[in-house]
Amino acid sequence: MRVPVIDCHVHLAGLGGGGSGCRIAPRLARRLPVRYLLWRHGIPPGGRTDDPDDRFAAYLAAQVATAQRVDFAVALAFDARYDEAGHRLDNETLFFVPNDYLLSVCDRHPELLPGVSIHPYREDALDELERCVAGGAVAVKWLPSVQGMDPAERRCIPFYERLVELALPLICHTGREHVFPPRFLPLEDPRRLVLPLEVGVTVIAAHAGSLGALTGREGFGDRVALSAAWPNLYADLSGMSIPGRGRHLALLARCRHLHDRLVHGSDYPVEPMVLPFARDLGRARVRELRRIRNPFDRDVALKGALGLPAALFDRAYHLLSRVRGPGGATVHRGGRGR
Repeated sequence: MRVPVIDCHVHLAGLGGGGSGCRIAPRLARRLPVRYLLWRHGIPPGGRTDDPDDRFAAYLAAQVATAQRVDFAVALAFDARYDEAGHRLDNETLFFVPNDYLLSVCDRHPELLPGVSIHPYREDALDELERCVAGGAVAVKWLPSVQGMDPAERRCIPFYERLVELALPLICHTGREHVFPPRFLPLEDPRRLVLPLEVGVTVIAAHAGSLGALTGREGFGDRVALSAAWPNLYADLSGMSIPGRGRHLALLARCRHLHDRLVHGSDYPVEPMVLPFARDLGRARVRELRRIRNPFDRDVALKGALGLPAALFDRAYHLLSRVRGPGGATVHRGGRGR
C-alpha cells in the first residue's frame, strides 16, 4: 500500500472574518513580505474583517485536494505571546491563529491535519494540550523568536514529558525569521533544542536552521551538527525553495547522510520558486517545473529534481502516525474518508 504524502508545514491565516478569532497586527501587515502574501492569496489588507477567513482555508484545502503528489497537509495554528509569568500579551501579539479555529477548519476539510500551537508558559498549557490531542492534533508548532518561548527553559520539561508520552512531534522554527520583524534573535538558535531532545521529544527543526536572508547568524551548521548526536531530531524543508534558503536546500540534496532525517514541508502560502535553482537544474528542467501550476505539486517535483529521495515524502506519515490519539489514528488509516 502506498504511504500517503503529507506536507508537514502549512499555515492558516486570517483577519478574524466570520468569527475565526485570527489576527494579523497592522504593523505586521505593513511589512512587504506579508503585504505580498495577503495580496497573492486574496486576503483583504487594512484590517477588514467582513470577508470570512474560511475562504482562504477553503482555498488552501482545495489546493491540497487537487494536488497529484500530496495527499494531506498539516495546517498550523499560531498561539499568542506570553510573558515569563504566563500572562497573555495581546498588544504584543503580531499574528494569531486560534487552535479552536484550526480544529474546526480541519473538521470541515479532511485534506488538512491539525498542527496546534500552545505556548508552554500558559497556566493551562497541559490542559490545552490534552484538549487539542483529543481534537485530533498531530503536532505542536512553535516560533520562539516571535512567540517568546525559550525551548531551553526548564519550566517546559513537564510539557516536553507529555509530548513524549503522546509521541507528539514538536515543529520548532530554527534559523533566521524573515516575515516577522526580529525580536528574540537568540531563540532562533537550533542549539536551544537540546533540552527537549534530552527529554526525548521528537523535534522537527523547521527550515533546517537555514537563513532567510544573506546577512546575520544562521543556524544551519548547528542543526546539522546536532543531528549526529540526537536521533530524535529531524528537519523539515519548508520555506527553502526561495532565494537565500535555496542554497541550503541544494546542499541538503547532496548530503545523503542526512536524508533519513529530513521531512517534507512547503511553508505554504509561501510558494516554491524554481528560478533560484537554474544553475543546479538547467534551463530546460526549470521551464518544465515552472509549468506545474499547483504549488504543492511544484514543491515536491522541485525537491525530487534536486535529488532528494522518495523516502523524504513518506517520513511525515511515519512520524505522525505514531501519535497516541485520534490524530495519529487518522494518519495511520490514511485520512478521514478521502
